Amino acid sequence: MSDSNNLPQAISHKKLSFLLLNALKDKSITSVESEKNNEEHEELLAELNNWENLTKKLLNKISITNESVLEEKSSESIMALGAMEVHLNMAIQALKVFKKNK
Repeated sequence: MSDSNNLPQAISHKKLSFLLLNALKDKSITSVESEKNNEEHEELLAELNNWENLTKKLLNKISITNESVLEEKSSESIMALGAMEVHLNMAIQALKVFKKNK
């Protein structure tokens, strides 16, 4: 109980960020857990790479689609396809940031 009396009433965001960045890693993780985490991480990266490749192929197909293919579509459908294209491009950019900050 006496330890709780020494706790500060408040902490600034800057101080908390500093403490989090400089905190020691928890070493209680076993090698089995660590190996499992590494495997899951590698599987996730492989799936993300696969998704990225497929998405880039799809975006390329969308960009080279002939106007004649889109003639029978409504303007709402064409706008929806354009919105999807934008969102896929944003998702690829987000993935690049995720991969960069390992």
